[in-house]
Amino acid sequence: MQKNVFSLFLLVTAVLFTSCDNEPIEGFDLTQQNTVTPAISTNNSIVGTWKLTAWNTTNALDINNDGTAGINLLTELNCYDNETLVFNTDNTSVSMSRSYADIELNLVVGTTNSYNYVVNCVQAIENTNSTWTQAGQNVAITDATSGTATNFLLSTNDNELSFLVPSGFTYTSNDGSLTVNEDLTFVYTKQ
Repeated sequence: MQKNVFSLFLLVTAVLFTSCDNEPIEGFDLTQQNTVTPAISTNNSIVGTWKLTAWNTTNALDINNDGTAGINLLTELNCYDNETLVFNTDNTSVSMSRSYADIELNLVVGTTNSYNYVVNCVQAIENTNSTWTQAGQNVAITDATSGTATNFLLSTNDNELSFLVPSGFTYTSNDGSLTVNEDLTFVYTKQ
């Protein structure tokens, strides 16, 4: 039976890989990934200012130690209240950060798996220039300095942009005994 399941898996995998037509998304030239010159978008639904409204983890965390855990870390931290993305009609954009969180994990005395967080918000102004392209609900933002691209998904009602960072929230306690490792989804809402 196990051999039959494995054979079926191989057959399905072979059909999927040989029957798919791999065409590039219109507006994205994958051969020019390090270039910051974008294709001009005909869909300007993202032009304007977007504010970071959620920093979602898979599991609820109680970072502010108030007894209530949440998956949106922005409700747990007061450090990321004014983070924005601004998209211009000429396919340029800027990401504006105003602060960041310095987070420390501490093991609760007498426990082996409970911990408290100590959070310090550090004020820092950082603006990152970029370019953007859009193909339907897919939006690619490319850092103008590094050439690094981040792929966002635009919601069907065009009012939220999001992207997933696997293991984007990782902290280890000072003594190395505890590690929190969570996928992190950033959500921006159009203002």
